[in-house]
Amino acid sequence: MVTLIVLILSIIFAGLTLAIFSIGNSVDQTSLGFIYLGSYNEDRYDSIINHEVDMWMDNADYKIQYQDYIYTIDLNRLDFDLEQTLLHIIKNQENKAYFNLSIDHLLMIQNEIDAQFTSAITTTFKEELFISDLMNDVSDLKNRKIYNLVDYLDQTIATTILDQVEMKFITSTDINAIISQVNTIYITANERFSLLDRLGYLPLTNEQLSIIASGIQAVTMNTNLNGFVFEQNYSLPIWASGGQNVRILRVNQFDFTFYNGFDLNYQISIEKINDTTLEFTLLGYPLVTEYETVPVFQVSIPYQTIYIYNEDINELTENVMIIETDTDYTYRILIQTGIEGYVSFFMRTATRLGETGITSKLFDEEMLPITEIYYENIVEKEGN
Repeated sequence: MVTLIVLILSIIFAGLTLAIFSIGNSVDQTSLGFIYLGSYNEDRYDSIINHEVDMWMDNADYKIQYQDYIYTIDLNRLDFDLEQTLLHIIKNQENKAYFNLSIDHLLMIQNEIDAQFTSAITTTFKEELFISDLMNDVSDLKNRKIYNLVDYLDQTIATTILDQVEMKFITSTDINAIISQVNTIYITANERFSLLDRLGYLPLTNEQLSIIASGIQAVTMNTNLNGFVFEQNYSLPIWASGGQNVRILRVNQFDFTFYNGFDLNYQISIEKINDTTLEFTLLGYPLVTEYETVPVFQVSIPYQTIYIYNEDINELTENVMIIETDTDYTYRILIQTGIEGYVSFFMRTATRLGETGITSKLFDEEMLPITEIYYENIVEKEGN
């Protein structure tokens, strides 16, 4: 019993001693954001805080980003309130700094945001929400903060019509098959789009997938989307045209791909206009940079002319061409008009806000020539 009592008393004594020393040696954990104040007397708080906040305002990095544009916020527009900051400091905890934003400085920030991203985009900018987030972040004296502008825009602006194209002369069978399977196609941010990955599993023919791919090509040329990789039809289908000409072939892995380098999604809607026409509409957030893609002719490819013998042609044949020599008559009927082929580069000019446009090749397109064909009959003159 005596031993047990001594043991218990020893444990109690050790616990009390440890508690007394812990209390006596506790470290002051007072801080203001990243500024540690625990090692300073309170009468030095004002000078320490002023110095550290001045350095923070000169070096902190606060930005707003949208697409490939960035606006850097000048934190010196904020007025640091030392008096309120000192008044609200509580010992042994992390405290907040107090800042004020005057109406004049608020208007400056607002005007600079409009100029950087254009008022067409910032008309739905939720200024109060942004300023509230900004003031909360600076009160914690965060060293770096990047705000995404779209987080402060009305969601209706995400479905702005960016481009529209009508594709005509499509068979009603193809139109109905496409509409029954596809109404909206999504283009994901920061990813390479693949038509076969997105739609290749659907019960659509190669021709129908080619129509969809060609419509997507037509409405995406005047955007930031780049890295177009595809095969083309060298003889144009009736529904195709320059810059609207993609050939999809599952077996050969003829795909249509491109890259979306923005952190914003797009979507393409497909709508039936009539029995032979589809409308492709590109929807997304408005673009700040202007993009314009045009075909630039490079070289022509001559066509060949062939003559097919046809003994039924004579001088009485309708629309006959007669060529007479000393020895014979040549009778010709034009069956197919020859058309020269060509090679064109589709050149995109990207004009950033307030800057000179930069032009680069988006893709090239080659059209094979169409052979000119005649029926021909050569008849020797009598006596030769």
